[in-house]
Amino acid sequence: MARAKSYHKEDLRRDLLKAGREFVSRNGHLSLSLRSLAQQVGVTTAAPYHHFSDRRALLLALAMEGFEDLIGRAQAIDAKALSPLDQLIMMGHSFLDFAAEQPRMLELMYESELTIPTLDPALLEYQQRGYQALLGAITKAMPDAPFDDRSMRVMGFWSTIYGLALLRNKQLIQPYEPESRESADIDRTVVARSARAALGE
Repeated sequence: MARAKSYHKEDLRRDLLKAGREFVSRNGHLSLSLRSLAQQVGVTTAAPYHHFSDRRALLLALAMEGFEDLIGRAQAIDAKALSPLDQLIMMGHSFLDFAAEQPRMLELMYESELTIPTLDPALLEYQQRGYQALLGAITKAMPDAPFDDRSMRVMGFWSTIYGLALLRNKQLIQPYEPESRESADIDRTVVARSARAALGE
């Protein structure tokens, strides 16, 4: 029998999360378990419970890493001092890129037991940060607009971008794409039109 590895506490948490990300990327989150991760990392089946109380805690930690990635991308765009239109367009494409690169992680973050039937409070905080990033771009363009109006513009833009990402990942939009247009060109058009609509242009 192979001997279980000896780990420093934080090193084990790091390696479990790394193995978890790799598993989700390959297989999705539904069959992920602490036992399977322990076997993959090479520790006893009890070892992961020193870091994650149960499977849900592990999934939550993985989803939070995904949101940190998304928020980091948004912050990098915000730091570029772009026009509100360019900022919204870049944020829209940044989300589409993330969704295309990590479709199974996106599912864990937005369409899993962490969000259905009730959104986990920890993830709500991250979603609010994303909302604030979009609201900031719209507020720069129309600082005197009522908050309700700016908030509705965020919801309209976000609904379009998120919907487009899901339709792409689920292969539901491709049958309706004009043959004369490339998918990337369609995405650019949809994002740009949605951004202009959000800014009242």
